[in-house]
Amino acid sequence: MQIIVSGSRLVEFPEIEAYAREKVSKLSKYSSKIENIRVRLISEKSHRNEQHNSFCEIALDLPGKNLEVKDSENSMDKAIDKAVERMKRALVKYKEKSVSKKHKEGTFARKKT
Repeated sequence: MQIIVSGSRLVEFPEIEAYAREKVSKLSKYSSKIENIRVRLISEKSHRNEQHNSFCEIALDLPGKNLEVKDSENSMDKAIDKAVERMKRALVKYKEKSVSKKHKEGTFARKKT
């Protein structure tokens, strides 16, 4: 599994990159078939106030399927946490769908004979 982290307009990139790698690497326990994980971190200053908006995009490659999640928050840590949680739910949903499809195919084949 390869993890690629890229960022733009980030002041503390090495610390944030290490945090993102740590969080994203835990996704491997939900699927052993993950090929690549791409994390894109963006920090933008809001035009209305002094607050920064932080965006985290996670793209995950599985055989025959690509999953993407985008999330934003006021701090980069929170944005990463929310995006990882959403990706966990997406992986569980994908896994449940693939298992139920295989199960249905097996019962259908058994009924035919």
